Amino acid sequence: MAHLLILLLALCVAGPAHEVHAASMARLTGVRHLSSSNYTRVILDLTGKVKFTAKTLAASQKYRLPPRIYMDLTGARLGTRRHRIEVRDRLVQRVRLGQFKANVVRVVLDLKRPGDHDAVLLSNPHRLMVDVERRSGSAARRQLAVRKIVLDPGHGGKDPGATGAGGLREKDVVLRVARKLAPKLRQRMGLDVVLTRNTDVFVPLRGRTAMANAERADLFLSIHANASHNRRAGGLETYYLDKTTDEATMKLAARENGTARRNLTDLQIMLSDLKLNVYLPDSISLASHLQSSLVKSTRPQYPRARNLGVKKGLFYVLVGARMPAALAELFFVSNRREARALQRREFQDAIVEGLFRGIQDYADGLRKREKF
Repeated sequence: MAHLLILLLALCVAGPAHEVHAASMARLTGVRHLSSSNYTRVILDLTGKVKFTAKTLAASQKYRLPPRIYMDLTGARLGTRRHRIEVRDRLVQRVRLGQFKANVVRVVLDLKRPGDHDAVLLSNPHRLMVDVERRSGSAARRQLAVRKIVLDPGHGGKDPGATGAGGLREKDVVLRVARKLAPKLRQRMGLDVVLTRNTDVFVPLRGRTAMANAERADLFLSIHANASHNRRAGGLETYYLDKTTDEATMKLAARENGTARRNLTDLQIMLSDLKLNVYLPDSISLASHLQSSLVKSTRPQYPRARNLGVKKGLFYVLVGARMPAALAELFFVSNRREARALQRREFQDAIVEGLFRGIQDYADGLRKREKF
């Protein structure tokens, strides 16, 4: 009888403990995917941290199985009723999910042909991102280029930036744009997105690129709005960091840098001592994609949108970025028509879509350039 009582007590204790353990595990709540001509990205949405292992399996003629990639997520349980997600693009046929063990979810990617993969856990929100590409002649895998981006809404707090027609402040416009762009990049590209400021606070210029470097970001985009003493001046322009002798650009950089025009000579000297910036070609490419996409996206809303082009400039906020970096000037708050447009939600959405498409085109361009 004593032994029976002990056994019953043990079962009573074990039951609740197991439930608490299950409740503490992360749940896999959904699967998203996006496809390009030469890669597939699968995003597994999670409610918390997990550990994972990933392996590849060759096709099996005996069991009529395709080549596969499978991942075991430890510390996870299924939180979705969908156990089979059809992808059917050039690389991935489907994604299959199952509770392999009490604390392990197994995810299987059935491939159409053998492929290399790269997987990484991201947070805020938690997710596992898996990129699949065509297999190279070499067995070595490479890391795909764009996973994390730092968005930098210019100015903020005590620094309003340019103030234009109707009292429109640069710091307010660019913050709205950045806060709309961030979730779009997370949802549609699966990127990890960090904002240098998410509210109306002041962040020193050096602190912005320092944040991007500390985050080990793959891209840095500083977002600004333009202004001019000439109230008719208007349009879009995008910059990358380099020396310039253009006087209008020097004046713009001095304003954005919060410094006198003559003080830019110190930056000129510093840049002249640097060797060719290893990120310069990619920064030019990023700026070009952004500029082209912004013009294309905003003209249906604002036919007067002028393409002022891609330019080089001495912007302190880009100095020291250890990744491709660009600065977008989103129209002129000093232009009455453009100031009115910038306050419209639909026009802001068009700008956000332009920035998104530019980043996406840049990322796709990297993959095409690095074809197997």
